[in-house]
Formats: sequence, C-alpha cells, structure tokens
Amino acid sequence: MANELNYKIELVKLSEKDGGGYLAYVPKLPGCMSDGETPEEALKNVQDAIKCWVETAKELNRAIPEFDEYKDENDYSGKILLRMPKTMHKILSEMAEKEEISLNNLIQNLLSFAIGYKKGEKNVNINYNVVVTSKINKKSKDKWHERINSNIDIIEKLAMR
Repeated sequence: MANELNYKIELVKLSEKDGGGYLAYVPKLPGCMSDGETPEEALKNVQDAIKCWVETAKELNRAIPEFDEYKDENDYSGKILLRMPKTMHKILSEMAEKEEISLNNLIQNLLSFAIGYKKGEKNVNINYNVVVTSKINKKSKDKWHERINSNIDIIEKLAMR
C-alpha cells in the first residue's frame, strides 16, 4: 500500500483546554486522525490511522479516495478569469475607486481577508495602530482610519453571509 503515505496531512496545534499537543488529520479520509505531544509524534501516529482507515474501507468494500498530488506555487499562473453579475462588478469598482486602489487589488485584498477568515475558523481579530510621526498629518491619519474601518465593515458583511 505505497499510496497510503501520499495523502495530504494537516497538522493543528491543540489548545491546553483541548489537552495540548498536536492533531494530525487527513482531509480526504473522513474521521482519519491522530494526535501526539509533538508534531513529529502526531505525524507518526496518523500513519497508523491511515493504514487502519484504508484496511477498514477495503473490508467494507467502500471506495478509497485518491490522494492529491502536491502542487507548488509554480504549478499556478496567478491569473484567473472571473465572471460576475454586473451589479457586483459595479459595487466592487465603486469600492476600489473609494479606496483609491485598482479593482484587481481590491478583489485580491477581499479574497485575502476571506481566506484568512476561513482559515482562522471565523476567529478574525483585527488590531491596528496608526503610528503618528511628523510626516503623517491629521488628514492622512483620518483617511487611514477610514480605510481600515471600511475594510472591517466589509469583513463583517462577508462574515454574516
């Protein structure tokens, strides 16, 4: 079973409330997980869990998911063609204009926030400090506060969907 070791494994640090240590799980194999005191121990333990999961699936004549091949950044062009409703295009264009950034940059920022939000399991903490120096006048400081608050509003609206 050479393919068993090719499954993507995700490693999560557990809080002390959850017992501490690390949890290793295999997204392609529902329920396949193990833990350990160290990342190395969790990764070693999950290999046994993968073997058991695959053996059990075979015994029950269940399908065994194919593993994902690893792709690095060079396997992606960084470009996508995106179609959207005209109304959404208008709203995003107006937002970009208000922020004084390109539409491409705005969409990239919103996607970054959404990915961070999703990866953070809906626990987004936004902390910011505006450093005031002699080079930053009150108008610039207020504009930065306005932009930051606007982005926070966008994140909160996206989170409510």
